[in-house]
Amino acid sequence: MKTTETSLSDQLRQVMSHWPSGVTVIAARYAGETRGMTASSFTSVSLEPPLILVCINEAAQLWPILEKAGRFTVNLLAEGHEHTSAHFAGRPLEGYDPLSKEEDPVLEGALASLICNTWAVYPGGTHKIVVGKVEKVKVGENTRPLLYWNRDYRQLP
Repeated sequence: MKTTETSLSDQLRQVMSHWPSGVTVIAARYAGETRGMTASSFTSVSLEPPLILVCINEAAQLWPILEKAGRFTVNLLAEGHEHTSAHFAGRPLEGYDPLSKEEDPVLEGALASLICNTWAVYPGGTHKIVVGKVEKVKVGENTRPLLYWNRDYRQLP
């Protein structure tokens, strides 16, 4: 295995680019303010009770809203939603507002949306590891996920 003089963080970033994942938008609303962010750190934890986890950088604009709300949504992106991922990853599209106005902001055109109450929060370096209890599931019409691998979006063959 080849090693370099780069930092361990940079090496980890490079290694993780070789791990394929789905793409989600995590969103929360509190006191009329809505925030969302693109995330690939999402996984199922338990079916009984139904728990999932997401990892949120403490510096993300989403974090204080999610923390206060005690609720959030995980929206799994479908193929063709690269623009949505970019929008919530810090490259906003002017006039684009795909989150619903409901109490729990779900994403228009999502593969599925999980509506969660915060179950637990754990420290994780620069991030918070947020475990959510799934309260409701909304399944979209598209059945093919948007994938991210090797620093680019991919589609299933």
